[in-house]
Amino acid sequence: MRLIMGEKTILRAAELEDARIISAWLNDRETNEFLDIIYPISKRYADSFIMDADENQNKKIFIIDNMERKPIGIITIDKIKWEYRNCEIGIVIYDKKERRKGYAKDAIKTALDFIFNDMNMHIVYLNVVENNEAAINLYLNVGFKKEGILRDRYFKSGRYYNIIVMSMINWRESNENRGI
Repeated sequence: MRLIMGEKTILRAAELEDARIISAWLNDRETNEFLDIIYPISKRYADSFIMDADENQNKKIFIIDNMERKPIGIITIDKIKWEYRNCEIGIVIYDKKERRKGYAKDAIKTALDFIFNDMNMHIVYLNVVENNEAAINLYLNVGFKKEGILRDRYFKSGRYYNIIVMSMINWRESNENRGI
């Protein structure tokens, strides 16, 4: 199994054996406060979530392990458009005890390095709920820029929230292509 090594995290392909923990993570309402998950998720759904990514060339799911090889979260690379060289990224640190330790920052930087250098993507984008300040600060800190707002696209606890669209262009490539 190929591992993608960061300084604090290891990214590895999600395996069918991970379905049970993924199912538990996806059913944690507190952790999924800012995710588009409304209904309880079955283990069978988690199985198909993993198998779909394994068979689909336009979606990849990585388990985030800490250096002790304990699973602490997920990174998804989705909506991969090989012909346009762009994709969407998502990250969640599900293990609540492992938050605020720099794992998300390390994992996303590691994933971005893989996306730009190994997958040869030109642009990576994401959507984040406007009141998810920790995520927005993380994305800005690693170099994402705000692109726009999708109004009232997220509904939770009786109210609508805007979605902020953010992106990052492979800076090395963007400067080369623009003659900078």
